[in-house]
Amino acid sequence: MLIHSSRCRTFQYTVTAPSACAVGMTEDEVGKPHRFTECLVISIALEHGDLVLGAAATKIIRRLVARTTASSIIIDGYHRPPTPHERKTSRIDLLADLADSLDLLAEVTERLTHAGENVHTLPFGWHTGAHAHVAEGTHTQHSIRLHVSDPDTGGRVVAALDIPAVQRFHRISALSFSPTCA
Repeated sequence: MLIHSSRCRTFQYTVTAPSACAVGMTEDEVGKPHRFTECLVISIALEHGDLVLGAAATKIIRRLVARTTASSIIIDGYHRPPTPHERKTSRIDLLADLADSLDLLAEVTERLTHAGENVHTLPFGWHTGAHAHVAEGTHTQHSIRLHVSDPDTGGRVVAALDIPAVQRFHRISALSFSPTCA
């Protein structure tokens, strides 16, 4: 699992179109802008076997919220499909992995909400257009890699990067993002 966080002054997204693995959504949500201020935008790349990392991911996200003093959490989770090498060397059921990804995102959202956090999730499998104004300063962007081999101790953190201000984008704008089942 790869967790990337950005502390944003403002974040806005609009759902534009479904992908092949899009979850159900009402038609009136397509094209409707969703705006947030002073939030932590979390992107979670899920991989085969990550289902056991729900508690570890929640613990890390809560630490990031405390560190950044964000008033809400926006979660965009997506499943990273197996590489050709992974498909050849192991028996991976893509549909089961997609279901596990949805279950894990629901678990993390539920745990965060139960802990009192204000959480919003982007609809899984939908293309979105987004605009973000990323906050300046230290501890505003992090990339954290959790490994399945050690879920009981919060996941083995392979890398936790506090991205220096000179390497950060302070404004992010994109006409469309890849679907969340990339």
